[in-house]
Amino acid sequence: MDFDFGKYAEYMALGYAAMAFILGLMVAWIALRFRALRAQQEEVARLEAELAEERRSQTRNAALAQAETPPTGEMARQEQ
Repeated sequence: MDFDFGKYAEYMALGYAAMAFILGLMVAWIALRFRALRAQQEEVARLEAELAEERRSQTRNAALAQAETPPTGEMARQEQ
């Protein structure tokens, strides 16, 4: 079987090579983008965990401060 593409065989080969190169770049870009997005997702999860812990701490501290604060002023007189 002899394939003869005529006088434009070089251009056809060049076109296939260009398409293969572009496809390779696209695959590499997708792989790099995937890694960057995964790292960004992990960073967001870490920041959300920190924020949730900070909010729990603030709520706990506010509840403790309110429980430890003796009633004063008008509220103390009303409670007696």
